[in-house]
Amino acid sequence: MSMLEIKNVHKSFFTYTKPRLQAGIFHRPGARKVTSELLVLRGVDLTVEKGDVVAILGPSGSGKTTLLRCLNFLETADAGQLTFDGETFDLAQASRADIARLRKKTAFVFQSYNLFRNKTALQNVTEGLIIARKMPKEQADAVGMKMLKKVGLADRADYYPRQLSGGQQQRVAIARALASDPEIIYFDEPTSALDPELTGEVLAVMRQLAEEGMTMLVVTHEMGFARNVSSKTVFMENGVVVEQAPSHEFFANPKEERTREFLRKIAHTE
Repeated sequence: MSMLEIKNVHKSFFTYTKPRLQAGIFHRPGARKVTSELLVLRGVDLTVEKGDVVAILGPSGSGKTTLLRCLNFLETADAGQLTFDGETFDLAQASRADIARLRKKTAFVFQSYNLFRNKTALQNVTEGLIIARKMPKEQADAVGMKMLKKVGLADRADYYPRQLSGGQQQRVAIARALASDPEIIYFDEPTSALDPELTGEVLAVMRQLAEEGMTMLVVTHEMGFARNVSSKTVFMENGVVVEQAPSHEFFANPKEERTREFLRKIAHTE
């Protein structure tokens, strides 16, 4: 049985405008009119096995980040099903209790770190344990220090985000994700805001997690990571999955012409 299976995920974003006031015409307060619809996800299917590292590639605007955000209910999908550890949820109508239960099994690493600027590295890691999970502070601090050590930042526990490099801040964010003992971690372009040197230190931590068997779903532009670390690679464009395959097959023998074109363009810019 797969750890995570998603079926027929759809998501659109709408632009609204308020109607113009015209003499003799009454508009109820708050009335708005849809002026445009942007189709972002158009029926995405994906399966993730326990221990998989799945890299999601694609050009900007292909729906990669929106897909991750829908899976963790940071956005509400218009339609689709998510099955996690054998339990199926309606992505468009999941209850707050369902969402809370699912989030206890998952973690999310953002592109822009999302650290509390007024809290130390250790406090950033332990905040969710203490507040959301009601863990005693002493126990949370022990877990937090263990996770900071895991990402190579035990000596930065008392540093604030402004005192850390971008790579160190992202490693704190990974430590925070690990502290909740998730079954799967979603990574949304975790290195896109970093220069090449700092990118390497973050990818090294992710490679270590992959070797330890952590299940990860990673939106990335890092072809080396996708090729050499991920077990499966997915290529998305215009809100659909164009191609997916074991990574060694995906890069050695892509079947779709659009995938081959994308990989050729990426190769020329590396």
